[in-house]
Amino acid sequence: MRIAIVCNGRSGSTSTFYYLKCCLDKERKKYDSFFEPFNFVNPNRDDTYNQLKSIDEIINKKNILIKTFIDSDNYPYESFKNVEDYWEWFYSFFDKIIVLERKNKRLQAESLAYHLKIFKNKTTLQTWHTQKYYELTEDDEDNVIKLTHHLESESLMLKFISDKGYPLFYYEDIFVNKDIETIKRLNEYCEIAYSQICIDEWINSPYKKVRIEEKANKLI
Repeated sequence: MRIAIVCNGRSGSTSTFYYLKCCLDKERKKYDSFFEPFNFVNPNRDDTYNQLKSIDEIINKKNILIKTFIDSDNYPYESFKNVEDYWEWFYSFFDKIIVLERKNKRLQAESLAYHLKIFKNKTTLQTWHTQKYYELTEDDEDNVIKLTHHLESESLMLKFISDKGYPLFYYEDIFVNKDIETIKRLNEYCEIAYSQICIDEWINSPYKKVRIEEKANKLI
């Protein structure tokens, strides 16, 4: 089975990816997993993943779990003339495509804006998925608004993919409401057995929430 998660930034895709990988491991299913293999924007991040400029490494694999972004810069450009050809191949190659989105664009944009800001600070260790307090100021507001519009545009692209018949899942349903029926539907679609252990580790765990609402060392 070839499974792909298509998403935009700060939509819970990392935890979703590792949740499914955890379930596959519990079933002792041998899958090759690729975490953002076509993400060339930020090669010096703290994640361990394979960066692929072509599809040569995956084209002959039967069991794959992959997470990739919707934006036009994220595709193996050495194997395709353009991004349109890439998507045509993508739909034909993967058996299951999960579309992952976030309803609250303001919070999504704030998260993306803050992480992009600390990424620009070369003296700051880049940690996209560790817990932190978001120190956003009034100066960040313009960027948050721009990113909100950008994410809304990406939402239209994600809906376009979903309208082809692929299921659309929301961050809020899985990670905020922790709706068990939605999670079970995700597993059923991927034909992967439900695992409470994996849910507790990747969905229910408070340590998987990146944004901390208050500083732990705030003045009283």
